[in-house]
Amino acid sequence: MTATVGQLHFEDVQAGMELPAMVKNASRAQLFLYSAASSNPHRIHYDREYAAVEGHPDVLVHGPLQGAWLAQFVSDWMGPRGRLLHLTWQNRARAFPESDLTFRGRVTAVADGVVELEVWEENADGQVIMPGTARVRLPRGEP
Repeated sequence: MTATVGQLHFEDVQAGMELPAMVKNASRAQLFLYSAASSNPHRIHYDREYAAVEGHPDVLVHGPLQGAWLAQFVSDWMGPRGRLLHLTWQNRARAFPESDLTFRGRVTAVADGVVELEVWEENADGQVIMPGTARVRLPRGEP
């Protein structure tokens, strides 16, 4: 089999396989910049005092930023020749800056070059705060 550097092949994957974890940790500056870049003026993402007015103990990490990190997690795993066919997620709990957010996943099904994944994000306490699913197409290895 000819390997592409950093490329996962369909033959390398089986149901039950765990994906290597990815850890992200948002800084307050990153949240401010993401708010600006995404035209999101909601102050709960960059103003701690205002976030408290809305009942939050700190500013919150943007849901779409967490979704982008989830897409990165899957894309990094599948490699440059893989294709992300479908990705879903639900933000079910708050995520805070300066705290590790760990992305994990496992293969749930493999058929016809397509791999089904269960993916999720955990907070620093190990609580699943963002469950999701993904479907990817992986290239076949060359003989």
